[in-house]
Amino acid sequence: MSSVTAASRHRPGRKRRRALLIVGSLVAVLALAVLIDSALYYGKVHAGVSVAGRSLGGLTHDEAVALVTRVTKETGNSAVVLESGDKKWTVTPADVGAKVDIAGAVAAALDVSRKSNFLIDLGRRFTLFFDGEDIPLQGTLDTTLLDALLGEVAQKLDVPPVDAGLAIEGDEITVVEGRKGLVVDRDALAERLRSLLLTFQAAELPVPMVVAEPALRVDETQEAVEQAKIMISAPVVLRADSRVWSLTPEQIAAYMDFTAVDRDGVSTLVCHLSADRMGPFLKDLAASVDKAPVDATFGSNGEQAWVIPSAVGKTLDHERTAEALTAAALKTSARTTTAVLVTVQPDLTTEEAGAMGIEDLLGTFTTKWEGTEDRQTNVRITTQYASNVILAPGEVYDFDKQIGPRTEARGYKLAPGITKGELEDVLGGGICQVSTTLFNAAFFAGLEIVERKNHSIYIDHYPKGRDATVSAGGPNIRFRNDTAHHILVRGHSDGITTTFNIYGSDDGRTVSHTTGDFYDEVEMATYEIPAYWLGPGTTYVKIAGQPGKSIKVERTVKAKDGSVLHKDTFVSTWKMITREIEVGTGPTTTTTQRRTTTTQPSSTTGSTGPPPSGGGP
Repeated sequence: MSSVTAASRHRPGRKRRRALLIVGSLVAVLALAVLIDSALYYGKVHAGVSVAGRSLGGLTHDEAVALVTRVTKETGNSAVVLESGDKKWTVTPADVGAKVDIAGAVAAALDVSRKSNFLIDLGRRFTLFFDGEDIPLQGTLDTTLLDALLGEVAQKLDVPPVDAGLAIEGDEITVVEGRKGLVVDRDALAERLRSLLLTFQAAELPVPMVVAEPALRVDETQEAVEQAKIMISAPVVLRADSRVWSLTPEQIAAYMDFTAVDRDGVSTLVCHLSADRMGPFLKDLAASVDKAPVDATFGSNGEQAWVIPSAVGKTLDHERTAEALTAAALKTSARTTTAVLVTVQPDLTTEEAGAMGIEDLLGTFTTKWEGTEDRQTNVRITTQYASNVILAPGEVYDFDKQIGPRTEARGYKLAPGITKGELEDVLGGGICQVSTTLFNAAFFAGLEIVERKNHSIYIDHYPKGRDATVSAGGPNIRFRNDTAHHILVRGHSDGITTTFNIYGSDDGRTVSHTTGDFYDEVEMATYEIPAYWLGPGTTYVKIAGQPGKSIKVERTVKAKDGSVLHKDTFVSTWKMITREIEVGTGPTTTTTQRRTTTTQPSSTTGSTGPPPSGGGP
């Protein structure tokens, strides 16, 4: 009895050990399978994954890309045949500019067994051996080519709906009943065609069609017939100002359109003259009666500025004029009406301009330099571009932005300007006369100077230390309207004499300034270059050079109460540039000379920075 009992006690223990052994074996097998699977497909597409029906299992990223690329090239002429009755269109991927995202498809194939957590990915790897996953190719079609194709198909197949209306032939009026149409479903066709073309497999596709409802269906048409008879019974006269236009019955019939209104629950057809159908007539009418508004502007005489009043404009109201013509056409007598004109306000009214406070001369400055004819052209047109600018309080005047690009199309010419310290012909050469003049006007107006830089070469015909260079995208002049009212920047130039005036409200500020002596002066060095191509005693100045020096200009701007608004120090520095002279060492007589001039440019002027667009003396 006791032995049986002992055996019974040991039997459950053996079963548990056996179960644990089995579970452990299964776990070990599973772990081994996972390790083998991971080793086999590390950095590769998992078995069971395909792209557009092509298996990529076991391939690396580059191998998969190469395979899909080759397949798309080999099948690139596979066509989709669009069919509708006896009509057919053959479309290849190239016909609609198909572009395939091969890299994206391969990346998606690689992610099939890697895109979730470990357990989900493990389950997906297992199922891929029995139930594969195909990744469709993604890509784009050229919308212009696709729309052209869809338009061609629709042109052949569409039967448009017919709106209810009237057909008018002379005095004959016929009722047109509204009816449904049958048209190509362009959106559905585009989507199905895209999907099929990106499989790169031959296929047939029935063209999807949809029923198109008419925009206008009515139950009662007799009222419209009676209206139409009246409308085409005689001309209609239209007046605008002192001019008169007459619409003939034929024109009225051509301009007639229809809509539906509810008459005690009955959809009833009614007639009206359509502004859309009258488009060309109304456009010609508008050209005769429209009057553009005139903005308020400012006059000035160099001492004061004043407002030149604005003027309202008027423009034809097309819809309301068409309504007025409809009302006149529905009369049996007195078939005359007036064009409807609406008032158009100017962007700047007299009242708004007056409130700006632009009255007093705040600052002025004039420069004069003759230069070449092309330089004069540059100075003249730049002054125009820089002029007639209104700045609100706090707004900054940006010279480079205001005058815009220096191009031939905008009138600029080649004239001397400084490039990397040397004088060269550049588009816009000479415009620094404009920037210097404007800077000095702002200087004496007591405005806040935001940016200013001197030329790299000293210019003796500008005030010492108060020149201002500019170049496209480089040095610039900017100043802020720090007054309580608007200011007006106005300039004029004949290309030689240039003046800028700045007008606003005199707030009593005063400007004083001092100009120091030159300091940090460096004597100009001279470098002589033997030149066998020049005769003895003949020289050529290759680089004029200049001595180095600096100067300071100090400006103090005080308010009416004596408080200091601005205290500025403008420092100008000119680096020493070595003078280079070619000295002739050749024979007394020669048949070939490289250069024979002995003259040297006098004071050379221009702008620093990176022209070729801007700058100049």
